[in-house]
Amino acid sequence: MRGLAAFFLALFFLGASQALALRIRDLNVAPYRDYLLIYAYLEDLPWEDLKEALRHGLGLTFNFKIEVYRVRRLLRDEKFFEENIARTVYYDPVKNIYYVQTVGALESPRRATSPRQALMLAANLEGVPLFPLVRLKPGVRYRLKVRAEVRKITRVGWPKKIIRFLLFKGDTLESSWATLSFSL
Repeated sequence: MRGLAAFFLALFFLGASQALALRIRDLNVAPYRDYLLIYAYLEDLPWEDLKEALRHGLGLTFNFKIEVYRVRRLLRDEKFFEENIARTVYYDPVKNIYYVQTVGALESPRRATSPRQALMLAANLEGVPLFPLVRLKPGVRYRLKVRAEVRKITRVGWPKKIIRFLLFKGDTLESSWATLSFSL
């Protein structure tokens, strides 16, 4: 009986992170000037858990994996484009400001006054340029696939590992692939 209780307890702690899943909604692409822009929003974020992580000094990373395939009739689809957009969210307790930084971007981090505003900035792909339109051929069908992952940035030290284990059930939340077919 004791072994069965330990089994269910272990199953709870191992499976708790998989119970929470993200969804991508309003996936769309649009041409603007010379670039193809992507629009997507993350839904079903565990707001309280993420706010608690930021308040305890843990950073958050939002990774968006974007793939574009050229659809072919008789052959397997050809991967045309692949990109990974990463955004980090962290809190400065001295200034009482949240920062959202797009990794690799030349712009300075965006500031937010509340954790909800910072998480919304990180979770939205609104008008992000993917590639120049001249790379697309008219009349050819393309498939866009997007997947999101939210990960808590933790330190290596033992106190942080203990806090992470006790307070946060899982470090990574993932979405399933969202797809969209389009052509010029």
